[in-house]
Amino acid sequence: MTTTTHAFSALLMLSVAACHGHERHDHHGDHGDEHPSTSFTRWSATHELFVEHPLFVVGEAAPMAAHLTWLDGHDAVTDGTMTVELRQADGSVITATADKPARAGIFMPAPTPTVAGACVLTVRHRGLHPTEHVIDECTVYAKATELPAEGEEPAGHISFLKEQSWTTDLATALVSERPMTPTLRTTGELQAMAGREARITATAHGRLQLPTTPLVLGMQVTKGQVLATIVAKLDGDSSSVTLQADVRVMRAELSAAQSELARSERLWEAKTIPERQVIEARSRVEVARARLAAAQGRLGQFNVGASGRGGAGAFQIRSAIAGSLVAIHAASGQSVEDGELLFTVVDLSRVWLHADVFEPDIAKAAQATGATFSVDGYDEVFVIAPPDGRVVTIGQLVDQKTRTVPLIFELGNPDRKLRIGSFATVFIATGPPVNALAIPESAIVRDAGRPVAYVQIEGESFERRVLELGVRSGGWVAVRSGLAAGDRLVVRGAYDVKLAAAGGAVPGHGHAH
Repeated sequence: MTTTTHAFSALLMLSVAACHGHERHDHHGDHGDEHPSTSFTRWSATHELFVEHPLFVVGEAAPMAAHLTWLDGHDAVTDGTMTVELRQADGSVITATADKPARAGIFMPAPTPTVAGACVLTVRHRGLHPTEHVIDECTVYAKATELPAEGEEPAGHISFLKEQSWTTDLATALVSERPMTPTLRTTGELQAMAGREARITATAHGRLQLPTTPLVLGMQVTKGQVLATIVAKLDGDSSSVTLQADVRVMRAELSAAQSELARSERLWEAKTIPERQVIEARSRVEVARARLAAAQGRLGQFNVGASGRGGAGAFQIRSAIAGSLVAIHAASGQSVEDGELLFTVVDLSRVWLHADVFEPDIAKAAQATGATFSVDGYDEVFVIAPPDGRVVTIGQLVDQKTRTVPLIFELGNPDRKLRIGSFATVFIATGPPVNALAIPESAIVRDAGRPVAYVQIEGESFERRVLELGVRSGGWVAVRSGLAAGDRLVVRGAYDVKLAAAGGAVPGHGHAH
């Protein structure tokens, strides 16, 4: 229990109905018969208890302002009863109970001690989640004239009232050590894995027809699924004749290439031509064979898909892979040309992250075994680590404009949260993890260009700490100086405390009990 720097105002005795703007207790001026006050703060796994009360005097009621806060969400407790048990020097026990909050988050029991000397104070809240706190350092004074004088407010303390904090998005947590991995911070982009993206093009000139069941972006398609048909623009069976003519031409070219190859091989065996000419002849045979296969494929596809009167034909456009339909580049009824891009299908179950590594960091990045990254729209930090994630490769060519090389990671994306083309903030792991004092990035604010954080000293008292930072990893930052293990740090809402320190307009001014 610590003595505060203000006299505890008699306004605590006013009815709740009359309490609309009780100002923060004055540190100066004449308070008449008001007694000096004390305060204490205790934390449990679920609650924060902050109590202000006048120093105990035999025979005088000590109205207490007990502020009870849920740590999860930092909201005021609005239910239950609160009992104060004062165990006095002779072993007798005085109790006082507040049957309900005087106002949201504030209970006002008022014990009246009867025996001077050392005492033990126990505060119990009974509600949805009961909590109990024992304060074993309290004193009951025999008379008011024995009360100690007021102390001075500690320098640098920032007042941020409970009524203010309950209306802001505030959260605190204990500072502790955690494994921190040395990292390089850079940017990156999510891309489709090689072989898992298909750009599906038109195979003929004609009119595109989409299926009667609408295609929806993001829908899952199977390999070989028909996405559209192209009704070829035909006069009679001229297209069929053209395709058959192409096959005959390709066969003739293959036959000629094979004959030339046979002739070249005989001449080479006779040592009349160099081996290079034989190699070139073999290449021409392979090219001719491939062109024939392509022509036969076009004719076969036409024959399989042929339909309609007068020899009109239709070509089926099928997905080359299973995956998500991410783009539709043409509309039903549109005239398309052979080779025109129609659809893009991507298998999103696994993706690549291309991280840009600057030239001076290439040697470090080459040792990388994993990384963490974040993308806009998600609060979570994504982790790339074995067995689900791995390093694919690091580029061997430095980009002449950006002076970077790509470091490519592969990772699973089973719920398909990650989208191709999203930009990412990437932390590349460059060494084994080491234990270090670390805090969330959300706890850090910039003040005059320096990183600072705010520590809760007591229920309504905070302190600004200038930080020296170390490595960053997965949304956490190592702290070299400025904090100690066990400090209760503001991890969310630090900017609101900063405004309070500067006298800015923070919601909820006024200490109305």
